[in-house]
Amino acid sequence: MPLDEVIYCDIRFDDETSGETPEMFQFIQKAEKILKDRWNINVTHIKGITFKEQFYKIKQKGKHIGDNYGFPYVVGAWCNNRLKIVPINKYLKSIQEPYKQYIGIAYDEPKRYERLDKEKCIAPLYDLKITEKEAMEICRQNDLLSPIYKTSFRGGCWFCVKQNLKQLEWLYNTHRELWNKLKEMQKDSFNTFKPNYSIDDLERKFKKKR
Repeated sequence: MPLDEVIYCDIRFDDETSGETPEMFQFIQKAEKILKDRWNINVTHIKGITFKEQFYKIKQKGKHIGDNYGFPYVVGAWCNNRLKIVPINKYLKSIQEPYKQYIGIAYDEPKRYERLDKEKCIAPLYDLKITEKEAMEICRQNDLLSPIYKTSFRGGCWFCVKQNLKQLEWLYNTHRELWNKLKEMQKDSFNTFKPNYSIDDLERKFKKKR
């Protein structure tokens, strides 16, 4: 199938710090080199507003007018739209000629496929009846399997409020420098990081288990 480029939304915590965990950040660099060297596929990086910039933006409407945005809510989080969807849509609008997006929906994800905008998007895995497990094996054979799959954790940003407690404990124990960035911001947020836990609450909880 013809492929002009791969689009990667480079979500940032701030200008200096990636939203990816260090392990995933290193893998992305490796994957991009494989794509270029083996198949001459270019990866276009797209960046939007950083997490920290949006965190400190002042609310102009709603219950907390005058407060900064603070941590996203678990339900209705602002981060996916502001940090990912907006910059992707902006880039796609800049493309002058007709195009189709390839979306990685596997054959065993029929509900996701039903929601797909088939005027603008193609799901090659679904069309070729390739399941998630089979797609993972293709990645493994090409040395393109993300290190995320070696753990029980979900992928995504290290500052995501939707992480479970096990993953947050891993972040606290493994990447204290990133954890401390969130800890510093807690004092500037009108809401806690998780609905029932501030960063300090989580830290006390994790320390008890050590």
